[in-house]
Amino acid sequence: MDIIDTHAHLDAAPFAGDLTAVLARAGAVGVERAVCVGTDLPSSERCVALAGRFPGRVYAAVGIHPNQWADAGPGDFPALERLARHPAVVAVGETGLDFHRDATARERQVGAFRRHLRLARAAGLPVIVHARKADEEVLAALAEEGAGLPGVRHCFEGPAHLARRYVELGLHLSVGAAITRPGYKKLKAAMTDIRADRLLVETDCPYQAPASRGGQRNEPAFIVETVRALAELRGETPEQTAALTTANAE
Repeated sequence: MDIIDTHAHLDAAPFAGDLTAVLARAGAVGVERAVCVGTDLPSSERCVALAGRFPGRVYAAVGIHPNQWADAGPGDFPALERLARHPAVVAVGETGLDFHRDATARERQVGAFRRHLRLARAAGLPVIVHARKADEEVLAALAEEGAGLPGVRHCFEGPAHLARRYVELGLHLSVGAAITRPGYKKLKAAMTDIRADRLLVETDCPYQAPASRGGQRNEPAFIVETVRALAELRGETPEQTAALTTANAE
């Protein structure tokens, strides 16, 4: 199988000591490429550096997560705009809205999200969208500021009617290890309803390991379990699902 992990935090501290081995394990099961997704300016810079260290294996996305926006300095976003022009950068994000934690005031989150959408459009890049208890507000901002902008609704968990609305706006939907766990009925129903050309897979590692991995650190190699679970739901072979999601990511 050839699989792309479309959302990984390979710059995170849990990978500091063994990232080369982590990527080797991923490659051994067919996960040859991963997108390292930034959550603030320093992590975005680290993602770009990792893309330089592992060319053709690691690609970078640059952005400031809504939960980190409150800590961003006045020069951080201008620096991010410059960083987005780096040839290793393939997307803007992780951006979006998080009304679960509200670590940043909602009005500031919305303003920051819109700035990211404008940056993605100016740079000619897709956007990686985080939404937690904020899908309606995210969809509204996308409709107003991001119309026609390609992107990914990261870590999508349903329901199907939201999936259809994101797809109508031109976004892909990325599914993670939640699909391997008991329950998650809305997610599983959505995955059988969504257009095949809009599906992606991700790990969100080192977070959100598959059900079989308990409380382990997640890593790109484990995405195979997500592919298998998604394939079973959709009545496909894992090889078919891997080929489909990889073609969509490319």
